[in-house]
Amino acid sequence: MTMVLYLSIVLLATFFALPSGSEAASDSHVSGGIHGLELIGLIWGTTIGLAAAHWFAFRLTARVFGGGTVSDSDIYVGIAQLTGAAFVALLCTIPVLLIGDDAEVRVTAFVPAFLVGGAGYLVARAGDRGKTQAFVLGGIVMMLGLTVATLKNVLAGH
Repeated sequence: MTMVLYLSIVLLATFFALPSGSEAASDSHVSGGIHGLELIGLIWGTTIGLAAAHWFAFRLTARVFGGGTVSDSDIYVGIAQLTGAAFVALLCTIPVLLIGDDAEVRVTAFVPAFLVGGAGYLVARAGDRGKTQAFVLGGIVMMLGLTVATLKNVLAGH
């Protein structure tokens, strides 16, 4: 779940930094914005790059704290993280395939936002919160995730 949340926020920040639709058309440096196969390439390239970096760091730290070896449970956790990353990328790819126009960046950005909000909902439900309260908390978590993604862009100069 950590990888799902982390990748979701990174993809949100990436989508926010992209010009799309009329914004892209008015930008003299961008011709028509990014969509279609380019957007799918961006989603999967970001996912694979982030997952590879995370896998490398995870394996290295597992060895450091595991006395030079990687345990079976460490391997299972690593595989779960890679699976979570692929899940996010797959879900983000679906709207691109279904929409197929300049609006797909904006629509696709809802996927990771809802994943972050859904995680907040599940955490609240696991904490014995009622459905309504969990829904509100999920919305708050989603807004916090959007804030983190925005902060990432502001600090990166996008």
